Amino acid sequence: MPTQTAIHHTHGDRWPDGFVERRLAREAFKERRLVESGDPIRRIAQAALKFSGFRAAGRRNALDLRLEHNKIALPGLPAALEGFRILHLSDLHIPETGDDDLMYNIAQLSADTPHELAVLTGDYRDRSFGPFEMAIGAMHQLRPALAETAVAILGNHDSISSVAPMESMGYHFLVNETMRIERAGAAFDLLGIDDPAYYRQHDLHACVAGCSTPHRILLSHSPDPYNDAKTLGIDAVLCGHTHGGQMCLPGGFAIRRSSAVPRNLLSGAWRSGAMQGYTSRGAGTSIIDARSFCPPELTLHTLIAAPQLV
Repeated sequence: MPTQTAIHHTHGDRWPDGFVERRLAREAFKERRLVESGDPIRRIAQAALKFSGFRAAGRRNALDLRLEHNKIALPGLPAALEGFRILHLSDLHIPETGDDDLMYNIAQLSADTPHELAVLTGDYRDRSFGPFEMAIGAMHQLRPALAETAVAILGNHDSISSVAPMESMGYHFLVNETMRIERAGAAFDLLGIDDPAYYRQHDLHACVAGCSTPHRILLSHSPDPYNDAKTLGIDAVLCGHTHGGQMCLPGGFAIRRSSAVPRNLLSGAWRSGAMQGYTSRGAGTSIIDARSFCPPELTLHTLIAAPQLV
């Protein structure tokens, strides 16, 4: 069955007065700070990888892209939405030099995975400042591999200036906005917020104000706002940002945590009360192009009706 979308922007002029200016000012501040400091964390981590002898193995691990499967059970889900498939991509971190192997793997797996809706939960460029043209070009090449409806949000590595060029190639951006996803007369609300991890201009209340169905799925770059989402009646949160730890101990135990949330929210499926969530390990890498005991992923979420309690 074909999927139709109806976009509901929660602000008449799309974004409130001053929103874009504040976002750009924070982006400029972040760039100045990292340029002036020389981005020491990145330099030290890359040097450590170079001299550890792990570079080749870590790189192979970083290209070992997996397709994970997850079910989102929603009470009272209309029959027309049963089995609806959402392909979830997160944290591509496309480097300025390009990465043909990585993008080939992502595009190939996306094209080979039937889905009705694609969602992208941020961090398209590798560094969190500077040029993003390489990332925009790679996203243009990826677009034909995704469903007709592909919805994206911004991460902490993304500039709001990348929204217009990506929308021109067919991505729908949600920046504190809501989109109604319809199939055969049934619908659910897809909410998308600005990055809550660094820029913190996310507005969940504005998203919820635009909802028109009882079923609400939130796209958030990171799992940070999970408590607020639960309070506001969100059914499910799809996010990324953590990379699952990227460099992990055996069993996927994250050595470094990039989000101050409970450890069970750092990777894979989780619950917080009645709300479901899924934190993607991401498709790309950050700081160093290596992974350990934490393979990259795309995720296929399937909507199912939750059993009715008697």
